[in-house]
Amino acid sequence: MARQLPMLALAAVAAAAALPSISAAQAGWPARPVRLLVPAQPGGSTDTLARIAGQKLGDALGQTFVVDNRSGAGGTVAAETLMRAAPDGYTLGVAYTALTVNAVLQKVPYDTLRDFTPISLISTSPLVLVVGANSQVRTVKDLVQLAKSKPLSYGSAGIGSGGHVCGELLNVMAGIRTVHIPYKGAGPASADVAAGQIEFQFGAQLTTQGLVKAGRLRMVAVTSARRASTLPEVPTMAESGLPGFEFNNWFGVLGPAGLPAPLVSRLNAELVKMMSLPDVRERITFDGGEPAAGPPEAFRALLASDLAKWSKIARELRMQPN
Repeated sequence: MARQLPMLALAAVAAAAALPSISAAQAGWPARPVRLLVPAQPGGSTDTLARIAGQKLGDALGQTFVVDNRSGAGGTVAAETLMRAAPDGYTLGVAYTALTVNAVLQKVPYDTLRDFTPISLISTSPLVLVVGANSQVRTVKDLVQLAKSKPLSYGSAGIGSGGHVCGELLNVMAGIRTVHIPYKGAGPASADVAAGQIEFQFGAQLTTQGLVKAGRLRMVAVTSARRASTLPEVPTMAESGLPGFEFNNWFGVLGPAGLPAPLVSRLNAELVKMMSLPDVRERITFDGGEPAAGPPEAFRALLASDLAKWSKIARELRMQPN
């Protein structure tokens, strides 16, 4: 034991000497560009929010935030990349509802609560049920009746995405069976609805509004409990004959597990400040969302409650993990 004491003392001195360098590294962060992983293709709602966050964080912190689009598997590709990143603040990620839904519906390589560090929510938003402009469907009732007369298919950004979950909710609540077609992004699914390749989609307002304005898609209903402030003329799914139908996407910023608390606090403060800026709030509400920044603890609580909620829904809908 006596011979071990000098070695233990040396180890303690070495550990103590390392602490200033770690603190100094954190104090100097970010000293180089930060990668911001995005689980979606360019152009959609998740990508747009990520670019807003990246630009504002870059302006505030004096460093470039590089958006790295990693679409695929409903966000799992980006999530796994983030999980394996070093917790040094130089790789962050934007996540959305699929992070928790996938953990229930798929065999994913991550543990939602263990493998990530929640930093802050950004916003929440409902989805919009859209059909092609040439479709005979004008109401949810029309869609249900059509689905009972012939096979219909719908598209989404992938298994576990909000569009997928809403399609399955529609199937169960309306007593129909439509076929889910997963895409690598919500944008390609919208294009195929407009082209008549598939019959409908639950998509973000930002993703679908360009084709709506171009006269190629028609909005039928929104998935929120109340009508969206930006779409007051579009009824809710509940109003349209499916009481209790409600879904809202959330979007937030995460780091890998073990991200140092000082970096989490600094990033959270900047994101909360960002969401109070008039131009950011105006852009988010224009695109159909609601600003939702808050403390990391609130984001973690949301992840936990989401996992419980989707596990319950999956059991009720008899949705088995793939």
